[in-house]
Amino acid sequence: MKLVLIGTDHRLQQSIVRDETNTCWVARNGGHRYRRLIIHCIEKIGVKAILEEAHEKQESIAPTLASTIAKERNLIWQALALGAPDLSDGLFDPPFSELFRSRIKPRMLAGIYDLEKQRVREDFMRELIADALWEHDCVLAIVGYVHVGVLARRFEAEDVSVAALLFTDALSVDENKS
Repeated sequence: MKLVLIGTDHRLQQSIVRDETNTCWVARNGGHRYRRLIIHCIEKIGVKAILEEAHEKQESIAPTLASTIAKERNLIWQALALGAPDLSDGLFDPPFSELFRSRIKPRMLAGIYDLEKQRVREDFMRELIADALWEHDCVLAIVGYVHVGVLARRFEAEDVSVAALLFTDALSVDENKS
C-alpha cells in the first residue's frame, strides 16, 4: 500500500475564483503546477484513487482541479470532509492580494487550533483513506496543510508507505503563480 498526501491551501484546489469586478464566479486561470503535481502522482507513482478535503457536494457546485483530473482519467474521486467548511476554518482566509485589492488590512493567520475539532476531522479522514487504500492500494489524499503531518505520521505508524508533500507557501498569496 502507498499513500501520497498533499497538504495545500484549499484555494489552490478550486477550479473557479470570484471575479472582483462583478463579484461572480469565473474559471480560474492558473493552477498549472498544481495540476502537473497531481498528474505526476497518477502517472509516475501509480495513484488509482483521489480523496480530497472538499465540501461533500463539491462536484455539484464546482469541481475541483483534482476531481476534474480524476474524471479525465477515469479514476475514483471522493470528498474527504465532514460537512461544510465554516468561518472558523483558518484555511479559508482570503490571500493577501485579495485583502490589498479590497483595502482591508491583512492579518496574519493566527488563532487557536481546536485540537478536539481537528482530531475528529483527522480521525474521519484517516478512516476514509484507510478504506480507499484497502480497495485501491495506491491513493492520493489532498488535505489542508495543517492535517498533512498528523495523517502522514499516523499512516507511517501503521506501516503504510507514505509520501507527504506540501504545496502552498507563497502560492496562497498569488494563486496565478500556481
